[in-house]
Amino acid sequence: GDIYAIATDDEFVYIGGWRTQTVKKLKKSDLSQVAESADYGGAIEAIAIDDEFVYVGGTTTRTVKKLNKSDLSQVAESANYGGDILAIAVDDNYVYVGGGTTRTVRKLRKSDLSQVAESANYGGVIRAIAIDDNYAYVGGWTTRTVKKLNKSDLSQVAESANYGGEIEAIAIDDNYVYVGGGTTRTVRKLRKSDLSQVAESANYGGYIYAIAADDEFVYVGGATTQTVRKLRKSNLSQVAESANYGGPIYAIATDNEFVYVGGGATPPIKVIENRDLIKIIRRYQ
Repeated sequence: GDIYAIATDDEFVYIGGWRTQTVKKLKKSDLSQVAESADYGGAIEAIAIDDEFVYVGGTTTRTVKKLNKSDLSQVAESANYGGDILAIAVDDNYVYVGGGTTRTVRKLRKSDLSQVAESANYGGVIRAIAIDDNYAYVGGWTTRTVKKLNKSDLSQVAESANYGGEIEAIAIDDNYVYVGGGTTRTVRKLRKSDLSQVAESANYGGYIYAIAADDEFVYVGGATTQTVRKLRKSNLSQVAESANYGGPIYAIATDNEFVYVGGGATPPIKVIENRDLIKIIRRYQ
């Protein structure tokens, strides 16, 4: 079934999506499956990881579940978010979650997933959350802006201009925020300090659903065009493009060598050399 979420560590890839509604743990080396969680109870829309645990959220069940990385057994579960969970981010001590209906960011203790803070209503469905040491960057539908929130109490400190369409994906580095979505269909580079725009990519050609970043480049994927594009961070000019994935791209993760791509194609996971995006190294059936 379609893959909506991917996370990676040094050795493994963690995936989730629709149809099976479980988290699967795959070896990076050959994409063989080594563990699978119990059924989440709905489509899995978001996955985040730390050194020991996997945090997963989605539809229908609408809770965050904390799983042991080793065997994907459940160790904690949050209260019901009140709507579909579409975005999760984690730091050393907390989990930040957002989605539909409720449309707020909730800050949960990692230990037991109890709530410690909640933001004001974003004004639309929250589709993306990224965090750094002090702030959370949030984007979504209707409002169509990136909001910068204090992690301490989730109060707002800055807001970007309107993206011009639904915001579906956010990635960050030390100084900038990279955002993409619908209608406008470009990647915009914003200053973290005040969320002012400093660069914009060419039109992707379809909705942008996924963005990942490394030290020098941004990798972007989505619908219609259905390729991964590699953009220079400096000016968002394109330096490489993959072959057509074969369906809409919903999730991208990257490490020093490869880009891990998931979505609505068969096979659903492809691993591509990130150097030039030409060579497909592995496929997961």
